[in-house]
Amino acid sequence: MDGLRKLYRGDFNTMEQEWQPDGSVVITLSKNGEDKVHRFRVRNLYQADEELVEDEVIQTTTPPWITARMKEAKGHERKG
Repeated sequence: MDGLRKLYRGDFNTMEQEWQPDGSVVITLSKNGEDKVHRFRVRNLYQADEELVEDEVIQTTTPPWITARMKEAKGHERKG
């Protein structure tokens, strides 16, 4: 339900819509500075009988091993 609230409040920077063959739409919302993305599927979007079918929050933080590799790569750029 959080994703749908964010949509109606306009509390996001980026929005992607994927219309489905059954008439529903998968919406992905993200906001700069947040380490999560809201992805949800809605039937009859913006209609009186709107129905939230799926709702998930995806964590988008960079895994520690990737952060370490990036730091290492930057160190090699300076040396070589």
